[in-house]
Amino acid sequence: MGVGFLFAMSLPALVVLLIALAFVERFVRGRGSGAPIAAVGFEELGANFEGAKRDELEHRKEERQRRDEEGDGAPPRSRVDLDGGTAVLKLPS
Repeated sequence: MGVGFLFAMSLPALVVLLIALAFVERFVRGRGSGAPIAAVGFEELGANFEGAKRDELEHRKEERQRRDEEGDGAPPRSRVDLDGGTAVLKLPS
């Protein structure tokens, strides 16, 4: 086995690859062209060495799945018109 193969299979090689990917994303692809793959890679790499980071990533994933939309839930009984300066409150009977 050569030295090049051993380097390619090491952790520093992964970091070099992630840095190169970040450079390509930043300067070649442009800013608004999708999710930052290198950032996700760095977060996962950090999560392998720091247990709390793994918990944080799992928490973020769960929060994205549980996000409430404005139209979810019961229909509103009250209405507030900020432009007109009026509020209509309907109390349950």
